[in-house]
Amino acid sequence: MKIYNGRPIAGFALLALLVGGCSTVMEATRPAGTNINKYVMGEKRIDVVADLGAPLGNIKDGENSCDVYKFHTKGTNGYGKTGIIFTEAAADFFTLGLAEVVLTPAEAASNAHAHSVMFCYDDQNKLITLKDAGKEINLTK
Repeated sequence: MKIYNGRPIAGFALLALLVGGCSTVMEATRPAGTNINKYVMGEKRIDVVADLGAPLGNIKDGENSCDVYKFHTKGTNGYGKTGIIFTEAAADFFTLGLAEVVLTPAEAASNAHAHSVMFCYDDQNKLITLKDAGKEINLTK
């Protein structure tokens, strides 16, 4: 290949930047997980709602009232996201975008899905149970 004033190399680099980037955008827009371990037994319902927002619905579990939410409980923090994005961008650059053939499907496959989380309260509106996708979570006092 004949290189004339570096234009073909610049063209390949520009093409790599234009073609690459899907995996980095997917990682950057991935929602962070909600830490449900911070909620404790006896916590006031109003405080949970103030933190999470209005529930999708409310159901009865015997005598208890349960608020139903749908969100991600697993996710990468800001530092982890930054490292992943930097690594994926470097791979895109050094492989002229070919890394996207592997990285984009990997990002899609590792994307956590939102699922149901139930916060159940006693008659005093104090948190007594927490269920993540049907599995009861041990609450500290």
